[in-house]
Order: sequence, then C-alpha cells, then structure tokens
Amino acid sequence: MIRILIDSGIDQNDYMKKSYEYDFLPLSVIINEKDYLDQVEISLEEVHDHMKDEIMPKTSQVSPKTIIDTLDACRERGEDVIYITIYSQFSGTYQVAQSTVEVYKKEYPDMNIAVIDSKGGSGGGALLALQAMEMAKRNEDFGTIVAQTIENTEHVKYHFTLNNLKWLVKGGRLPKVAGAAGDVLNIKPYLSVNETGIYLKKLVRGQDRIYKRMIKDVQKGVDGFQDQLVTISHVGDIESARKLESMVKEALPDVTTQIFDIGAVLAAHLGIGGAGVFYFDKKPQNYMYIED
Repeated sequence: MIRILIDSGIDQNDYMKKSYEYDFLPLSVIINEKDYLDQVEISLEEVHDHMKDEIMPKTSQVSPKTIIDTLDACRERGEDVIYITIYSQFSGTYQVAQSTVEVYKKEYPDMNIAVIDSKGGSGGGALLALQAMEMAKRNEDFGTIVAQTIENTEHVKYHFTLNNLKWLVKGGRLPKVAGAAGDVLNIKPYLSVNETGIYLKKLVRGQDRIYKRMIKDVQKGVDGFQDQLVTISHVGDIESARKLESMVKEALPDVTTQIFDIGAVLAAHLGIGGAGVFYFDKKPQNYMYIED
C-alpha cells in the first residue's frame, strides 16, 4: 500500500477528504507571537478572523517530529510513503523533510519514501495530490506514481489575484505608495508562480477585467487538453470562486471543476479575497480522470 502525505501548503476540500485516505502534516501558524498547528490547534476560519482584524499571520515549517511520527505510523501499517510538500520557495519544509527522510531511511532501508516539491501548492498542489491519490487508489506502483508526480509539477499553471493590494504591501512585495494608489484606482494584481516563488505578472484595473484576462489565459494554456479537472481556490470568498468557476465552464465546457479553500499558510500571504485557477498545460501520460 502507498500513503500520500500533504501539508498546509496543499489545498483540501470535502471531496478529497471523503474520497481518499491520506495524511495531513500541519505547518505552524504564528499569531501574536503564539504558535498554532494549522487545522489542529486553529481552524482556517479563525485564521481568517485574525486577518480581518488586520493581523498578518506568520508561518513556520513542519517539524521533523511530525514527519517521523507520521512515517512511523505508515511503516507500522506496512505502507510506503509519497509526501508532496509546499513549494520550497515558500517554506523550508521540503528541505526539512528531505533531511529527515534521509536519516529515517538509514534505519528503515526497506521502506520506500519519496519527498516531492510541489513547485507551487494551493489549488495546483491539490491537482498533484488528487492525481497521486487516485493512482495510489488504483494500485499503481510506487515508481510510477513518483515519476508521474514529479513530471506533473512541471506542467501545473497558476493564475490568481487578490481582492486588494494591502497584503502585497504587508508582505513587502509592493511599496506602500503603490499599494495605496492601486486601491484607490481599483487596481488588482495578477499573480503567478515561477522558479522564484510568487511573482507579479501585471496590474489590471477592475475585478471583471482581471477575471476575463485570467480565463483567457487559462483557455489558451490548456491547449488541447480540454477535458481535464481545473481547480479554483479562494481565501474566504466563495462567491468569487463560484464566479471564476462559472467563467471557466463557459469558456471550456468540457472541463470538470472543483473548488478549494486556500490553506492558512498561503492565505497569510494572499489576504482575504484571494482567488486562483489551476490546471495542466499538457495531458500527463498517466492522467487519472477524477470522478466527482
């Protein structure tokens, strides 16, 4: 048996929780100098409440003990492990996991363990996780799942925006003057992910315009792979997520969609109202069609 592990950088929804057996490794969320284990000691809604009070949460990586305890439980069940982590540009979790697993495998060399950098996370990470979970559910072998997941990380595309520029300013990604002017002019940031992390593609005036631009790019980006699952993630703004979902389905009638809540770790960087669309730019060799 193969167990898929994810952490706070990978979005979840009810479908994932009900359809698959997997383990969740929480990062810590730090609010007012106090540490909370994400979704264990603090809920996503509580994190959102603090953010609405203008408190910007900080985060820290998964602890080695959490990783070891999870590996021990999997080993006792006779399971091999594939851990899909938050992007190494967002957190030191991938490096910690790699180091921890390297030591662990010296003691338990017969256990297959792979740590895979999602090279993104959020709804894109959810696409990777769903594919890996479905492959494991269908009893694909360990090597196939690992190789396909690594390949998949190179082909997930990220398009997202924020409700305002405040959190980019708070996070130091935008000067205060530019942020203030942008909010007055109703300017929205168009963001994506590359080898350096989150980057600003451009600024677009008005929510409708930026959504139309995102959908145009998604429509172009999926190329010939138009019957895939597209994920939409949001930070406390289900209405925006549903609007994006409707626009995706109108532009690409053959796709299926799922909506996810962006986890606390990435929500802390994006702010309330952030929303994004995620998809593959080519069909994976071992693509799993997800039944919803």
